[in-house]
Amino acid sequence: MVITVIAHSGDEFHEFFSRATDPKAIGKIVGLTLESQSQRAFLEQRLGEWVWPERYPNMDDPFVNLAALVNWTNDGGQIQRRFFDRRPALMGSGDLTRSISSRISSGVVEVGSALPYAGLHQWGGPSSQPITEQAKKTIGKYIGEEKVNGTWRRKKNLGSNQKKQRETYFYRMKPLLGMTAMTTMVNQRPFLGITDENEREMVSTIEHFVATGES
Repeated sequence: MVITVIAHSGDEFHEFFSRATDPKAIGKIVGLTLESQSQRAFLEQRLGEWVWPERYPNMDDPFVNLAALVNWTNDGGQIQRRFFDRRPALMGSGDLTRSISSRISSGVVEVGSALPYAGLHQWGGPSSQPITEQAKKTIGKYIGEEKVNGTWRRKKNLGSNQKKQRETYFYRMKPLLGMTAMTTMVNQRPFLGITDENEREMVSTIEHFVATGES
């Protein structure tokens, strides 16, 4: 990274030098730039040239975001429309986006998330989660199944929505009712890092700060 600012006098040079060697101010610019790009990554579904894969890229239609659906219904949530959309990825609750922050310590800028699953999405890898009885009850209801004497069976009287949902999603969701946990392979979707794009932005912002004192 090369920062270029032209001074026209000795006094101006000293002003520039003072701002250019201010680690707190420069670090703040770097941190905020990286934060901003990380948050944009979720909206743009990419980090620099790395375009994020859609949810379950190898799944044929009908599409269901199984991991998100299970995670949500495990705690009593109801099945939502967003579980059937392939994009945007990593935009369910918005917690990961909001968790990104930066800090400066001893001249070092750190940008990241404290959420325990942040690294899994940054780098990819296997993820396991339980499937609670609450989740199974919600999923079963959605596709017109009920548990009778320990066995899942088709409900006798289905409403029009349940009939449509059963016809569309039965074979995708029914296996969940017989599982106690599921393991999925999370695709790598990096949202933190240095790219050509944010490096250019940092250079421009730092040059402006050094020359004017405005950030």
